[in-house]
Amino acid sequence: MIIAIDGPSGSGKSTLSVALARHLNFYCLNSGYLYRGLAYVLTHVYVYDQDMLKDPNKEDVDACMFGGAFDYRYESGVAKIYWAQSDITPFLKDAQMARGAVLLAQSDIAREAIKEFQIRLVEGNNVVVEGRACGSTMFPKAGVKFYLDAKPEVRAMRFVQDQKKRGKDYSFEQALELIQSRDLMDRQRSVDPLVVPDGAIVLDSSVDDLDQVLQKALSIVQEVMKKG
Repeated sequence: MIIAIDGPSGSGKSTLSVALARHLNFYCLNSGYLYRGLAYVLTHVYVYDQDMLKDPNKEDVDACMFGGAFDYRYESGVAKIYWAQSDITPFLKDAQMARGAVLLAQSDIAREAIKEFQIRLVEGNNVVVEGRACGSTMFPKAGVKFYLDAKPEVRAMRFVQDQKKRGKDYSFEQALELIQSRDLMDRQRSVDPLVVPDGAIVLDSSVDDLDQVLQKALSIVQEVMKKG
């Protein structure tokens, strides 16, 4: 069974997906990490600049994703990206990698490679997959689809708090501008824009806390599973 969770940046998709996977004993796939991981490798190993990420070379992308050095692991409730056996996950949360992921998401070459990589990972598994086009494009036949949303102001504050933990200071105004800019790019991109997938159940984490959102999602999933 595949459970797809779509939604904008900062809505809590990763937190919800990990919690759902833990409760259901499912594998968890963070598709955003794949884009950020690819952006990291292309910029740090293949020496791409930001402009080059808009139109990456197919041979470079394929070599990154399928050459054997790139690896996604979900272990003990934690998603990680490895390159050549080195854990690069700590470098994927900064604003530069977020921007790189946005640029790569506009590339047919990058999206097709990551789609193929994801399909290989989930084959034969019960999985919770989260991202921005999981239920709409990657896994349109997912057994359950959620769209997790939150007000931009709430997501901006979460971004400020998350970056502060990483030793980086952003004002609320800076964070809100970044969030709104990211939303605009995600929704207006020509390839797989951010939308509410057909048949998706919309959840809002602006007011409800994680446990409330999780309980709602669990109840829906369990009901679907009972029906077979």
